[in-house]
Amino acid sequence: MKYFYLSIILILITGFSEARQVATIDGTIIDSVKRAIAGASITIHNLSNQVIYKTVSDGTGKFSIKGEIGKSYLAVNHMGYIPYRISLTDTTGFLNIVLMSTSQQLKEVIISSSRPFLQQEPDKLLVNVDGNPKAGINAVDVLKKIPGVLINRDDITVEGKPIMVLIDGKPTRLSGNSLITLLESSPSTDIGQIEVIYNPSAKYDAAGAGGIINIKTIKRIKPGYDATINFTLGHGWKYPSANGSAGLNYKKGKNNITLNYSRSGGKQYQELQTVNKQQDLNQTLLDSSVYNTPYQSQNIRTGFERSLNTKESISALLTGNYSKREPGFTSIAKVGSFSNANDFDYTLSENPGSVVNKGLNLNLSYRYLIDTKKQQELNIDADAGLFEYHNESKNLITQLNNGLPISRNYIQEGKTTSQIYSLKADYTQKIKSGTLETGLKISDVGLENNFSSVMSSQGQPVLDYGSNEFHYDETIIAVYGASRMVFGKFSLQLGLRAEQTFTSGISLTLGSRVKNAYLNLFPNFSSGFKTGKHAFSLTYGRRIGRPSYSELNPFMIVTGAFSSRTGNPYLNPSYTQNFRLAYVYNSKLNFSTSYSTTKDVITDFQTRDNQDEIYKVLKANISSYHNMGFNMSYNNTLFKIWQLNYALGISNSNYRFNYNNVMEQVKQSTGYLSIGNNFQLSKTVYAEIFFYGQARVTYGTYINLPFSTTSFSAGKKIWKGNGNLGISINDIFFTGITRSLRNYGNIDYSVKSKYDSRSIRLNFSYRFGNARIEGRKRNSGSDEEQRRNQ
Repeated sequence: MKYFYLSIILILITGFSEARQVATIDGTIIDSVKRAIAGASITIHNLSNQVIYKTVSDGTGKFSIKGEIGKSYLAVNHMGYIPYRISLTDTTGFLNIVLMSTSQQLKEVIISSSRPFLQQEPDKLLVNVDGNPKAGINAVDVLKKIPGVLINRDDITVEGKPIMVLIDGKPTRLSGNSLITLLESSPSTDIGQIEVIYNPSAKYDAAGAGGIINIKTIKRIKPGYDATINFTLGHGWKYPSANGSAGLNYKKGKNNITLNYSRSGGKQYQELQTVNKQQDLNQTLLDSSVYNTPYQSQNIRTGFERSLNTKESISALLTGNYSKREPGFTSIAKVGSFSNANDFDYTLSENPGSVVNKGLNLNLSYRYLIDTKKQQELNIDADAGLFEYHNESKNLITQLNNGLPISRNYIQEGKTTSQIYSLKADYTQKIKSGTLETGLKISDVGLENNFSSVMSSQGQPVLDYGSNEFHYDETIIAVYGASRMVFGKFSLQLGLRAEQTFTSGISLTLGSRVKNAYLNLFPNFSSGFKTGKHAFSLTYGRRIGRPSYSELNPFMIVTGAFSSRTGNPYLNPSYTQNFRLAYVYNSKLNFSTSYSTTKDVITDFQTRDNQDEIYKVLKANISSYHNMGFNMSYNNTLFKIWQLNYALGISNSNYRFNYNNVMEQVKQSTGYLSIGNNFQLSKTVYAEIFFYGQARVTYGTYINLPFSTTSFSAGKKIWKGNGNLGISINDIFFTGITRSLRNYGNIDYSVKSKYDSRSIRLNFSYRFGNARIEGRKRNSGSDEEQRRNQ
């Protein structure tokens, strides 16, 4: 029997050696008029469609690949040309490849893609926008159509978890309303694809309870230029708004220049009503506020890339942002008893203020293709950023009761400057069945915050009311290793990331210092199996949620007559474990189930002081969070004109936390439904009706009540497809009003927010130039640090 096994092994070895003899493939790539094509992608695939070798053509269009070719085929791809494919034999030969133009000049730059709008991969969801304005006017419109994604006035969540937003692998650095404003200024005609990565690999920073949304813009590397302009005029509930953007991509020889600029401005309106029932005091606190918030923002992104040779390239990317908001509001608070509904004391608050957020970041990158055969590649990134956050608030509070009016004036101002430096290196190499990645990253953050707060009252001297000077330093050293392997129809990705963190927070005013040091391991797992029309995937990841730098400062801001917000220097990071199982049929029908558990959840926490009756909101760690959910989506095209994008989901959340020495629990089952119907009425006219509805859902210690929105959009391509005119009406029936509850201990709180969820927008976009192809993705070393710099 042993001779039988030995014979089988010898046969396999012999067959393998015969099937994979060393061969050399040389060639040149030209177009139909015999011009050399530089930068074309040449790949050799085995019979399982795995890439075993890859290279690019040089400045003269030539290429050379030497290795164990075996039974395989060669593919050549270059945007603007029809893909080329040829079977290979185990012989040395010269290939003279002629690529035919797709005749897709600028007039056809808006792609009519045959790819599905939603495409499920083992470890992520791909949203194929392909620059098509039918997907929506801007990035926010597109994101709202992704199953499990929820966007409100201040944040973005995926399947109930906060996420990190990247653009071309780079951080936006913004959060809250500033992030929404940036995405509203990003036209869909500049978006190629959106990645929703539920459990990111070890290559990414471990920060964030949820995953990553990476917006890939359409880039160009073909010689020539391409430019876009985009204008949107809108009107919300009360006031108008406008934003515009322009982009330029230019390539000549080995140099590539990109420039993108956007600007937006307008005024937002909001009515906020809160009710605090103080049963232990037999009191009810009613607060009605009106916000009128003028805003403006500017964002710039400019890059330069140069190919030193066929293996090396260098690049620089400069990003800058400026935003200013003036969130002035007036508020009337009424305090009365349960027994007498007409017995009220009135307090008037007037609060003009301003918030300025600006920053500048420079990224330098070096790429070296060490060995084409082994696909060995080294990428080095260095980042340096300077950011500033400045807020001013003047809160005049006047108590109006049966006696004389009593006034208090709070003047508060904070200025935060931060410097972020990082250096990272990533190495990739082909292994027998896939790829191996490893790398390291070192980041250092220095933050200085000066907070001035004074209070004056009638006939009383001016008093300090919590002024504070706070310094914060953080250093993170990270190393990772990850491997992706493919065995026929089965794929497997394993990764492990280690992060050593050192932090130090010093309050010079209070003379206190909080230091911390911790080492964490973050494993990652992803597997997939595909056969015919069926695809299965299972992913797991461990994540860390670090607090934003500003929340670590022990400040106290007076936000109303009976409310304040404070910082918390004792915040600990939270740790989340995410599991996800998914099934996809025919790239159209998707099912997924997920489970998440988080320890030391960082969330907004509300307390009440029984002596001064002040409600305080601060970021705090609560004990734990558990969530189990199920999602289903379906996308298809019927009768060649009707595109369906339907999704629904159900989940159960459970938050546990200690309040006044009592273990509290907030549990809730919820569901959502989204229905998208896109109609191609003619070659140039399209329309869409979109609905989103959600049941009660928990977010930390509060519960959001049900709401729904319905929107309509339509558009027409003009000027031979170069331009597009569009109209969009959001929340037609004004049902997007948000309401939430908090009910635990001595907290019985409800809030109703009515804001600019209903709006109408007119959009015009135009693209001109002579080239359009995709460039390489850029990554920064300070992604996570910049995101937390708020």
